[in-house]
Amino acid sequence: MKYIVKNALTAILNLKSYHWKDIAFPGGHVERGESIVSSVIREVKEETGLTISNLELCGIQNWTDPTDHYRYLVFCYKTSHFSGSIQSSAEGEVFWIDRAELKNVQLADGFETMLDIFEYLQLTENYFCFEEGEWQVENK
Repeated sequence: MKYIVKNALTAILNLKSYHWKDIAFPGGHVERGESIVSSVIREVKEETGLTISNLELCGIQNWTDPTDHYRYLVFCYKTSHFSGSIQSSAEGEVFWIDRAELKNVQLADGFETMLDIFEYLQLTENYFCFEEGEWQVENK
């Protein structure tokens, strides 16, 4: 959902969660009484040890779950402003990786198509639609 970039490197989280396995950006949920930006700052701190600032909204990733019919919205932010050093957490191992190297690691489902909204200013939405038993994705 959110990522940190420094000198063309990306902070990546190797997730241990059974909900979303493999390599992905740090992220999480919004707690009661918390703004979205505050949740991004808190989640990145909890999962990476970094304190981030000057967030830039890149777009959203969204889908409707075919089993519970809830609409899910993921707000995607990026920044190059941070302090501290990365440290892994119970959520998974955190490490820096070159953007070009992402093709050599096992990415979480849907992660690769989400990258486009971080990299192309004309794209702001990553939409997943479940049709005829398969997920289709559109970047808009």
